[in-house]
Amino acid sequence: METTLRQPDLADVFERILVPSIFDRYARDLVERARPIGPADRVLDLGCGTGIVARVLRERLGGATKIVGLDASPPMIAKARTVAPELEWHEGNAMALPFADRSFDLVLSQQMLQFVPDRAAALREVRRVLAPGGRLIVSTWRPRSHQPLHDALGQVAERHLGASNDKRWGLDGDELRAMLIEAGFADVKVETVSRVERHREFPVRLSAMAAGFDLTPYDEAERARRFSALEAESAEVLRQFSDGDDVTAPSITNVATATAP
Repeated sequence: METTLRQPDLADVFERILVPSIFDRYARDLVERARPIGPADRVLDLGCGTGIVARVLRERLGGATKIVGLDASPPMIAKARTVAPELEWHEGNAMALPFADRSFDLVLSQQMLQFVPDRAAALREVRRVLAPGGRLIVSTWRPRSHQPLHDALGQVAERHLGASNDKRWGLDGDELRAMLIEAGFADVKVETVSRVERHREFPVRLSAMAAGFDLTPYDEAERARRFSALEAESAEVLRQFSDGDDVTAPSITNVATATAP
């Protein structure tokens, strides 16, 4: 089992490893929750990454519905265009969406909002581009302590790299609900959804890098030493979660639904 990526390409790792092991199954739940979606509906996949939500939408709905994906990361958008060139992709900022008022009937956002510097501004922008009665469905992970595999690996990383600044787990349900209400959305509901992750390989180094550790106190040799030690200890964690073929563990996310007045 491959557990390390020495010079990870984030977009490639996301599409090749994380989409099939995590994000595809959660994207399918998100799309099912969005039903019914009509052929005239205009849909935005906000914070689309490599485009898995948009691709599931197209798979389920065919070519009639207008589907647009937007992400702030140029490599992610480049990968999305490579994987699904038939869809419409935009590089852009969630806090200043490059779309006219009332451009969409449905906005789906999978694991994006917790990373936005000004979340309130992003939600105001979503309200602006939604038509009256349009819907927002947004997911954010529950705290790391609720994610057995990621919590175990996170504790290992902290032992070797110090305190993390991991935004992945930084927007839980009560805060998410309050933010949507403050932004003026109606009919706000927050539920939790759990799926079993199944990893053929796990990018230990990339996962640690995504946690926002401050590595500036270490020179290159010391960083290499610490990451090597982290990977060695993490390999034992991965063995504990292995079923003999894959690394498997449940994870859990918040899913909020809301309506633009």
